[in-house]
Amino acid sequence: MNMDMSRFTALLPSLIIFLSTHYILSADRVCAVTPSNQLIGAAELGELDKVKGLLDQGVPVDAENRDGWTALMKATYEGHRQIVEELIARGASVNTQENAGWTSLMMAAQFGFSEIMNVLLTSEARVNVRNNTGTTALMFGAINGHLNIVEELLAAGADVNAKDNKGKTALMFAAVNGYDSVVRQLIASKAGLKAKDSAGDTALILATKQGHAEVVRMLLANCADVRAVDRKGKTASKWAVEKQHSQIFQMLATAKPCK
Repeated sequence: MNMDMSRFTALLPSLIIFLSTHYILSADRVCAVTPSNQLIGAAELGELDKVKGLLDQGVPVDAENRDGWTALMKATYEGHRQIVEELIARGASVNTQENAGWTSLMMAAQFGFSEIMNVLLTSEARVNVRNNTGTTALMFGAINGHLNIVEELLAAGADVNAKDNKGKTALMFAAVNGYDSVVRQLIASKAGLKAKDSAGDTALILATKQGHAEVVRMLLANCADVRAVDRKGKTASKWAVEKQHSQIFQMLATAKPCK
């Protein structure tokens, strides 16, 4: 028994070195540190020289982790433009989707990384791809109020009237969040003001509920339908009363009919 324990004790340092070299231990999983995972990790951490070295060693540029993320996605998510450029120069696919359907372009739009978005668009990233919830890059730009991102995507051919799985458009997302400059740009790009989501809400109703007076004013100036009714049977005016948005109610009540 003592002999066995002595042997184990003698081997313990070697065992620790092996584990630290080949595995990352965490509370929820044991993840093998393969060259592919090293590449993805280096891209996430912004380690450009390490990324180059691993690629030079032959690590596949489009290697994926168990969640379907590639090095390009990690670099984009963290805003590492130089690594994005290096990966694309090495042949990385800009249109790969991870397990939830996100692309690198969606991630750039989400966080407002305009320079990275330009790199991706120049590399023929598809602008109208949808993730598993039906959301597009344009919608992510609108959700977060990134006017420059919205402008770039529209110029690249983004579908201004695309709907997600719940029927929401980029205009609805911008309206509900009160991003009036984004709303203005989307309207100028022929966004449909009469569109309804699965709850029957229009952009006007959504903006009214949240009390975004400037957005409501803009929508009314562009002939948004004040008579539209949601699935609860309520118009924007009824929501204005219920939410006690008196200024918006006056705007709705005095809105001139459109020809």
